[in-house]
Amino acid sequence: MVLEPGVLDRVVRGHRALLVALEAGETVYGANTAFGGDATGVLEGRHTEGLQLHLARSLDAAVGEVLSPRISRGVVIARAHVLARGNSAVSPEVMKALVRLCRSGVAPVLRASGSLGASGDLVTLAPLPRLLAGDPVPAWVGDDRVTGPEALAAAGVDPSALAGPGLEPVSLSGRDSLALVNGLSGAASVAALAWADSWSLLQWALRGIAATGWALGIRREAWGADLNGRPLRLHPGQAAAAASLRRVLEDSPPVAAPDAGPIQDPYSLRCAPQLLGPVLDGLQVAGGWLEGELDGVSDNPVLMGDPPGFRSGGNFFGGYVAAAADLASGALARLGDLLDRQGFLLVAGDRGLPRNLVVPGSTDVQGLKGVHQTATALAMELQRGAIPAAPFARSAEGHNQDVVSNAMAAAMALSRQVARASMLVAAHTLMAAQAVELRGGSGEALGEWLRQVDAAVGDRSGTAGYSTALDRLSRLCRANP
Repeated sequence: MVLEPGVLDRVVRGHRALLVALEAGETVYGANTAFGGDATGVLEGRHTEGLQLHLARSLDAAVGEVLSPRISRGVVIARAHVLARGNSAVSPEVMKALVRLCRSGVAPVLRASGSLGASGDLVTLAPLPRLLAGDPVPAWVGDDRVTGPEALAAAGVDPSALAGPGLEPVSLSGRDSLALVNGLSGAASVAALAWADSWSLLQWALRGIAATGWALGIRREAWGADLNGRPLRLHPGQAAAAASLRRVLEDSPPVAAPDAGPIQDPYSLRCAPQLLGPVLDGLQVAGGWLEGELDGVSDNPVLMGDPPGFRSGGNFFGGYVAAAADLASGALARLGDLLDRQGFLLVAGDRGLPRNLVVPGSTDVQGLKGVHQTATALAMELQRGAIPAAPFARSAEGHNQDVVSNAMAAAMALSRQVARASMLVAAHTLMAAQAVELRGGSGEALGEWLRQVDAAVGDRSGTAGYSTALDRLSRLCRANP
């Protein structure tokens, strides 16, 4: 991460405007006032000494799940991006320090429980200003956990860093601490990284769903462009999902549909585009909301206008983050429902496939029964995890924050949904791969997919149990764009 030309000048201008306002005796919330519902007027001079560090220390009360080093580094990058806009009036020293942290992979250890998503992620982000100030808070250097001073010393390992071998503690002043914590960089980063994994899972699942349809002899007209696109259907997600399914099968000769039974396929095959379309469209909407949140200014008050002045509003309220995370969590649950239902068809022992997908001639009669039971359990967990977080918001901070967004809870719920969904996609992939192998004669696209599966799993026979295979496949599913 670098400071592009003009960014530091913009930060300097914003900080100078703050200093001018304070010297003129203006009331600037959070710089010469108390905070939240306690901000009733200008504080006496002696009460502003050390105010910013006191704020960070008083807010540092987060508990619960520790965010991963990857997420914590994302938070630092996201906050630096917001403050670089110049609307938060932070000191240039804070801006430089954040860049140093980003370059060196240093980040504070952050916890999820405590953030309300109303005035941003105050409690969750409090260790960040404390780290910059040199307080002995836990911190990540890469994936290693160290103390704050050790982390600052490590923040100079990049020879292109702004100055010196390490990062000196920053003297927090003005509204430095407030600007570092008074935004949604925590919840938005958690949700955005989980969203990226969700999108990868969907793309991989589409290939497994196509493989399942082929192995079960789907009547391909149900996935046709004419049935799923204009002028009959006007939903872009449905058309895109059907096109993705067709691409996987385009060079694979059709498997004959069953001679007996209903003349139409089960809904989990026939209606896949109609189910997957809203999943795809929903994830795209959620991704757009998260991108907008990360690229905007989440802080309060913000410096704006000409001449510049501070304006109070609600841009630290995480309504979009919570809604995006809830939408994506529901989409993953819907995807999981489809995968589980298709699993029933794969192990049922009809439509030309052996019961439990047992290899013919094998003494094993169980086959992938256990894998499908795991898939069903995961589908139920996904359904429970899809309960939206936003409606559970409460009034807080003595009713000063009389509505909150609950954005961090929604983001963390999505992160847990991704973990469940990745294992369910893996289980479905394993069953679909076995079915394709048993059928034989697939085209190049399906064959390449099967080779990727086998390369990840190593052994599909179940000799060593299936847990390791599912772990390996889940990593492949999340990494594949």
